[in-house]
Amino acid sequence: MKKILQVLSLVLCVLAAGCSKEVDINLNIKDAESYSMLYMPQANDNPVIKSLSITPSVITFNYSAYLGGSLDNTTNINVRFGVSQAMVDEFNLKNGTSYKLMPEGSYTLDQPEAKISSGSKNTGILNLSVKTQGFILPFQSYLLPVSIIGGDAKVNTALNTTYFLITGSYAPGEVPREKAYALGANAGLMYFDFNGDMIGKRADGTLELYPAGANGTFNAPRQIGVGWNIFNMIFYYGGDRLVVRNVAGGGDIRQYAIDKNGNFGASKTVGFGWGIFTKIIPYKDLLLGIDANGNMAMYPLDAAGNFDYGRIKTIGSGWGGFTQVIPYENSLLAIEAGGDMYQFPLSDDGVFGGKIKVGSGWDMYSLVFSAGKDLLALDGSGDLWRYKFNPIGFWPLKK
Repeated sequence: MKKILQVLSLVLCVLAAGCSKEVDINLNIKDAESYSMLYMPQANDNPVIKSLSITPSVITFNYSAYLGGSLDNTTNINVRFGVSQAMVDEFNLKNGTSYKLMPEGSYTLDQPEAKISSGSKNTGILNLSVKTQGFILPFQSYLLPVSIIGGDAKVNTALNTTYFLITGSYAPGEVPREKAYALGANAGLMYFDFNGDMIGKRADGTLELYPAGANGTFNAPRQIGVGWNIFNMIFYYGGDRLVVRNVAGGGDIRQYAIDKNGNFGASKTVGFGWGIFTKIIPYKDLLLGIDANGNMAMYPLDAAGNFDYGRIKTIGSGWGGFTQVIPYENSLLAIEAGGDMYQFPLSDDGVFGGKIKVGSGWDMYSLVFSAGKDLLALDGSGDLWRYKFNPIGFWPLKK
């Protein structure tokens, strides 16, 4: 034991001696002057996406310039900023897009010239003022490239332009909608798109098909089934099939063949124990199940009703806070209890992109579902409303 203590003491002494020494760091970087270039930090995040309500208000964005490199700045450096059509053309050519430049008069660089003072490395925050009303159209996107166009130092041409991608949206409470059908106060809460038509389950368990009418409306329904209250979930899974979940037992799911006129064919059980899920969402060739803990798992299901068990996996968490989750093209739309709507891009193999807030006030509807590119929303009076939806803008339904 004495020998061990002696060794330990020796180690501690060595460590203490090492810590007491000053450590020299070589800050002499070869060709350090070549890294002293002006750049815009926001350019690292291009394009900077902005969804703006079309109102009389003036909106302010921020931009700035920095001096890169490890060397101290010992002089005052003047920096000039500007906006040009050439940078829009360059962006479109590189990215295969066709954006227009924000219209003349819709923007102002409050400080087109700024200074990086001696001893500092940046200009500080500068302001860009943008007007929307009278200049841009709803759900059309425009580019506003703010560039460093000159200065008293070399410019990093790879990071000299911040591209603001600006999309106009309607003002809060002024989002247009069209009545698609008056379902009545006893409508029930189970409706879904069926290749442009609509299928709904009424409160008494009757299943009805509503043929598509003119201008986004529906015609009077016809009955295609009875006794469907034995299922607490029904959804169209594309092609010629509906998938349903039993109320009784463990919540087994079945698949029903259905033709375009709503005539049913054979059915079979395709899954067991699906009662563990609070929500089931059909997404392309997947069923997405959300459990009571808010975890989401994907279940690939083919046309024959067979699961690819090797590809079943958990793909997300935190989904318990959403009252509705809606498949929409290559994404999911999710509505919180407070009415905020988010879009989550989702790949075919279950990988999510970054979420984007695309709306507010959607808690005014008890049911929202997609119909092609549109959204259909059912209010408390049983009226069904159609929105010509486009997630590149923002959809504020309430003032």
